[in-house]
Amino acid sequence: MLHRIVQAAGHRVLVRDPAAGLVQRESDALDLVALAHEHEADWVAVPANALHEDFYRLDSGLAGAVLQKLVNYGVRLGVVGDIDRWLARSEALRALVRESNRGQSVWFVASEDDLLRRLGA
Repeated sequence: MLHRIVQAAGHRVLVRDPAAGLVQRESDALDLVALAHEHEADWVAVPANALHEDFYRLDSGLAGAVLQKLVNYGVRLGVVGDIDRWLARSEALRALVRESNRGQSVWFVASEDDLLRRLGA
């Protein structure tokens, strides 16, 4: 897999290879943690379409499990890409995205450039 490391404002961001498969189980969050630690990255950027649709259906519990695991291990997450179709279906997801984007651990952004720009702000 061709994960990349990008430096931005003193942060090391592991940009996950889109071909790496879906994040679809809580154990996949541990794989992200391991990748981040292996590459000494404090952020992991994951393409929005690399998150299983259950991630966006909050009642499945997948988002909560994945996000909690990453936060517990000190790995920050940037979800990169268009999630409008999921936002249109769920007020709870809109609230999660809004609150996450106010914090410092999980951001939902439209592009990798947006993530890097925000890290530099």
